[in-house]
Amino acid sequence: MLDLAFKNIMRQRTRTILTTLGILIGIGAIVSLGSIAEGLDAAVQSGLELTAGKITVMEKDAGMFGMTGEFDDEDVDIIEGLSGVKEVVPILAYIEGIGLGMSFSWQAMGIEPSKVDYLIGENIEFENGRNLEEGESFVAVIGKTVADNYNLETGDYFTIKETDFEIVGVTEQTNIQDIDMSVTVPLEDLQTATEKENFQFMYVVPDDVKDTERVAEDIEDASDKFNALTTTEMARMASTIVDQIRIFTFGIGAIAALVGGLGVMNTMIMAVMERRKEIGVMKAIGATNRMVLQQIIMESAMISLIGGIGGVGIGMVGALVLSNVIGGGAITATVTPGLAAIGIGFALLLGVVGGLYPAMKAATIDPVEALRYE
Repeated sequence: MLDLAFKNIMRQRTRTILTTLGILIGIGAIVSLGSIAEGLDAAVQSGLELTAGKITVMEKDAGMFGMTGEFDDEDVDIIEGLSGVKEVVPILAYIEGIGLGMSFSWQAMGIEPSKVDYLIGENIEFENGRNLEEGESFVAVIGKTVADNYNLETGDYFTIKETDFEIVGVTEQTNIQDIDMSVTVPLEDLQTATEKENFQFMYVVPDDVKDTERVAEDIEDASDKFNALTTTEMARMASTIVDQIRIFTFGIGAIAALVGGLGVMNTMIMAVMERRKEIGVMKAIGATNRMVLQQIIMESAMISLIGGIGGVGIGMVGALVLSNVIGGGAITATVTPGLAAIGIGFALLLGVVGGLYPAMKAATIDPVEALRYE
């Protein structure tokens, strides 16, 4: 039956190729657009590694990810006075080249050099150079992606808002966006370069990780200005955002794929009409309704499967293009095995559903009437 199905769909090659292209484009859209959500999810999860065991304090109503927040030294003193707080790490962020989605060219992170290990972990190795040291001014540690994108190395200078910073270290590739895409500089120097007196958010390190939730509650109780988020809460928020993006992108791709599914149905209806006499002969020599039904569905599923596999390939190419156009290196559109399986599975579903009506029509053909059909 497989051999017969393949021969049947190749009878009208041009029509079959065009139908397959419809499925291919639809599945390609699902896979390539879905890869954005998968890449974003991977970027968020890697970023959460930096906040593990820490509390992120942002200003309430400060916009997405607290980038418009305004904290000062008095806010630091309030939190340092709370029970169970080991360290407060003020951070000023400056993002350059914001593009579509969450993409950017690079981000500068201002932090006190004595606390830099809370941003660039002790386990992060340096490809060359070293970390920031206390007492230094206008120096920078850059991530591997930044170094590669701008062809920089230790001893070169990186310019932030017309202010030059000497590069003293380049971190290894970590696949953590907030390290690979970052330029880490002393807090006061970034404030000077960006003409800002304050900073946007703080990391709070508790004395005991077990007390993280309790310390977060105390921080929010200490001032109406504070919004304290633990790693669990940030993961929940990020997951909600990613799921919304995933539904949106899948929805767009699904519409395109459904159009391809209608093409499959149209092709199989035409095939049944053209082969009406042939189907009558099959039934006259013993083929059952079930065998005819299976034959037509197998043909439509085969067309969709070929389109689905090709669509995954096109989706992978689309993911590479989207990574360069939208991600800018910050987000890598990723085609996961699960996403590829969804694409192929959806294609097969379209083939089966699209071929079901033509198959039922074929199965109910009266052999006597079919043999008289011209």
